[in-house]
Amino acid sequence: MATTLAAFIVGLVVTSNAALAQSNGCPSDIEATIAAACPCGADGNGQGWLNHGKYVSCVVRLRNDLRRQGCLDAQTQRTIARCAARSTCGKEGAVLCCTYDTTGVCSDALPGDGTAAGTCSNDDAIACDTSTDCVTVKGPKVKRHEETCTARGGTVVGTGSVCAGCPALPPAP
Repeated sequence: MATTLAAFIVGLVVTSNAALAQSNGCPSDIEATIAAACPCGADGNGQGWLNHGKYVSCVVRLRNDLRRQGCLDAQTQRTIARCAARSTCGKEGAVLCCTYDTTGVCSDALPGDGTAAGTCSNDDAIACDTSTDCVTVKGPKVKRHEETCTARGGTVVGTGSVCAGCPALPPAP
């Protein structure tokens, strides 16, 4: 499962810049624009990125072009660069790693009825209907190798940017 930088920022960009996109000739699909110009898995020539810096440089150049066209607000500009920098792109073998706590038990007397009437044993601030609601997650973090993630109890959730977050539930093995 690959999580792209573009997938994270698309909602932010579309929401904050819809009017700009219509009036300034800006791309209507920022996600597709970033994915096409700077795909995480390979540079524009279909070759793997030489290094992480080359990937970040590509994204920042694109971001600067979009900024000059008036397509991005200040917050989106910062988000794009920060998320590119905090990604696995251009780091051979790197993965996103999330740590899940699945030990929580829900105290709901009628589990599965659709009403969160219980609390979780691992965090009493979480209202729950079933124990699945009690799963907590930390991360994601970029790890250099899959083994570095799993050796410390983590779950590999793919590649891309940490800005996309972890899936709510751990991926099925």
